[in-house]
Amino acid sequence: MDNQLIIYPVVINILLTLYLYEKSRRKTVRAYRNKDVNKGYAKLYKGEAPEYLEIYRQTLKNQFELPIIFYLLISLIVSIGKINFLDIIFAWLFVISRYVHCYVRLTSNYIPYRSKTFTAGVFLLILGWINFLAKL
Repeated sequence: MDNQLIIYPVVINILLTLYLYEKSRRKTVRAYRNKDVNKGYAKLYKGEAPEYLEIYRQTLKNQFELPIIFYLLISLIVSIGKINFLDIIFAWLFVISRYVHCYVRLTSNYIPYRSKTFTAGVFLLILGWINFLAKL
């Protein structure tokens, strides 16, 4: 199996994070232009912020929570050099769950759907870790 295949889902997830950075930046610029936030808001991100800005900021913040465990898992899998088909499947499914989670959060933000996609991501990470540990 081509060991490089495990890197593609990582890159795709990083692209999601970069996209969210850019969207968050644009939403922040919009908030300042519309005077929806006070001048010092960006110093500590304290104070009132409009919902359209806060949703993007929170979604971006989420990319530095659960995905960190994913990045660690992929790094360890690559470091031991024992990549199998399940590793690649779990990695892609996890990344898909992150995209769906972001989509739900940025559109309807319906908590039951968000919760289900988040839980699916956690479950996929657990399976990935079990698969990794079984190879040691």
